[in-house]
Amino acid sequence: MMTSGEKKGLIIFIGILLLVIVVSLAAYGTTGDMGIEERFTHAVGLESGGEEGGGGWFGLALEGSPLLYAVVLGVLVVACYAVYRHFSV
Repeated sequence: MMTSGEKKGLIIFIGILLLVIVVSLAAYGTTGDMGIEERFTHAVGLESGGEEGGGGWFGLALEGSPLLYAVVLGVLVVACYAVYRHFSV
């Protein structure tokens, strides 16, 4: 059985988790599927030749990839939950 303090901590944790999810979805909605270089070249009217290298983490670019956004968000959720359970915040 959870005590009153544990319930309050869990409610705060879930609130922060929901806030992170909303902010993550808003960030993706704002950036869309284009990378920073593509947005810049369209904004200033330059011709884009595409990116040469993979860049990003381990050759994968996070920006503009819904799958990688979901993976990173999932890792953050699991990490937050693990910290919450370990330290009993």
